[in-house]
Amino acid sequence: MTKKALFIAKNWPEPNSTAAGRRTLDVLQIIEEMGFSIHIACTAEATPFQADFDQLGYVTHAIDVNCSSFDQWVAKLQPALVIYDRFVMEEQFGWRVREQVPNALTLLDTSDLHCLRIAREKAFKHNKAINLFNETAVREISAISRCDFTLMISKAEIDILKTEFNIPSFKCLYLPFLVSKLPKPSQIRFKDRQHLVMIGGFKHEPNRDATRWLREALWPAIRPSLPKGTEMHVFGAYADHAMNQLNAPKVGFFVKGRTESSLKTVEQYRLNLAPLRFGAGQKGKILEGWLTGTPTLTTPIGAESMLGDQPNIYELSDKPELFAKQVAHYYLNEGQWQELQSDGYQRIAKDFLKENQIGAFTSTLENALTNVAIHRSQDFWQQLMWQNQLGAMKYMSRWIEAKNKPD
Repeated sequence: MTKKALFIAKNWPEPNSTAAGRRTLDVLQIIEEMGFSIHIACTAEATPFQADFDQLGYVTHAIDVNCSSFDQWVAKLQPALVIYDRFVMEEQFGWRVREQVPNALTLLDTSDLHCLRIAREKAFKHNKAINLFNETAVREISAISRCDFTLMISKAEIDILKTEFNIPSFKCLYLPFLVSKLPKPSQIRFKDRQHLVMIGGFKHEPNRDATRWLREALWPAIRPSLPKGTEMHVFGAYADHAMNQLNAPKVGFFVKGRTESSLKTVEQYRLNLAPLRFGAGQKGKILEGWLTGTPTLTTPIGAESMLGDQPNIYELSDKPELFAKQVAHYYLNEGQWQELQSDGYQRIAKDFLKENQIGAFTSTLENALTNVAIHRSQDFWQQLMWQNQLGAMKYMSRWIEAKNKPD
């Protein structure tokens, strides 16, 4: 009988809307290649932009929070592997999975370390020191401790989990963005490209801040150094009124909204910008620049977890004057532009090829799946977390369920 893997999703994956959506499908494809049939359960409404799961051969299920109908359903499904889409899904369904299918191996997919991203955002906006030990950290690290493994996209964040939160190394599985094969060099030459691009979904606060900063501080510093008529185009799904208000055609700044194909879009531009001032995880917008041969300029936060151990060829900065200087330099200098383009291709080959990255991930999962009890026997903190927290979460959910029942 084919083993079943259950992915409990916060939102239906939208591969053309977010890098996180594309990564989710990459992870599920690897699990499928390990011999699992894939089931996706989600509490959110379907969207017109979600992946075509029928074409992929994945079975989808609508589920409700705080509802015991999930218990009977998951007990009947009997997945051997359960993947939680971020810690909030583990909070909602982890105790139910533990009760109904106690031998299922559990994997938390963080996407990025939420407590780190939130800590950086608060520190930036309030001009304070970063406080990693925030309320989100309590919840997120608890979920990590309860799961058998945590899937991490950033080596920098694995180091934070180990040094700041004492999470054992064996619980952390590293899996970066994955590229199936090396991209062919772009046929669109320097002289055939014009304008600058930024891309990123507007539900993500780091992207919203980057767009505001780009419009208010960076673009006024960049524009005077570029040829007359050069434009800045910002693409992203779910642009709201606040983001659309930044659209300013008179100064060559355009908020374009959703694009059907981010790769085809980015490839048309001379430079790709990723001006992030806070955030976490790997940055899909940077990888898209490298994949399309579109030289990409970013900040220290943007570069974190993307550069590996290979030094960067330009000075990373979040100062508007220096950032603007770098943009003008690469926009106007074909030789330097080609060097930066080549650097992107080299980084893909070194750090993002699927065939070079999935071996440790799949072998670790396969070994644990052969005997879940042995794997868990080395994880004292997981045992402690379940002993002390299962009851609290369980009875809170039971109380909500009872409260929601009609009289």
